[in-house]
Amino acid sequence: MPLGLEGYELCHPVRQDDFERINVEINGTPRGESDWKPIPVRLVRENQGLEHLGSDSPWLGSHALIFRARAVGVLGTLLREYGELLPLACSEADVLIYNPIRVIDALDERSSSILRFSDGRIMMIKRHVFRHEIVQDVDVFKIPNLRVSPTFVSQRFIEVWEASGLKGLEFKEVWAPN
Repeated sequence: MPLGLEGYELCHPVRQDDFERINVEINGTPRGESDWKPIPVRLVRENQGLEHLGSDSPWLGSHALIFRARAVGVLGTLLREYGELLPLACSEADVLIYNPIRVIDALDERSSSILRFSDGRIMMIKRHVFRHEIVQDVDVFKIPNLRVSPTFVSQRFIEVWEASGLKGLEFKEVWAPN
């Protein structure tokens, strides 16, 4: 699962209510550029007097990855195979938000360690176990089990990211097939 690397720039919506809009709209439902209204965002390049380094993926969250042109140049084919890149309104840089449209029921809930709300919905997944036969050939996906699913990426995605020298993300292994 991608995570923002400490010390690198962030990308935040200008309006507070657009955080929730991102949660709702970057959910695996194809938006298409004709239906998409770019969200105004700003880059956060310093915090408490500390300068952040430039990032090929300014961090917003694992549910909504942001990419600059350099990352799209390297990962574009792979990204477009599993989702869509939608423009954001940013005066500081050309940035795109990634909407993975491959939402697959791959979570093995019985084998995973899950905390639930009283109504049975999943609150948090402490240990992920995916059904290998479902995810083995998928490089980017979300799961339908959470209201706001993180974006999961394959080892191949990580290898392409690292080999190209892209900066700003690190990757947490949440599951490894036996």
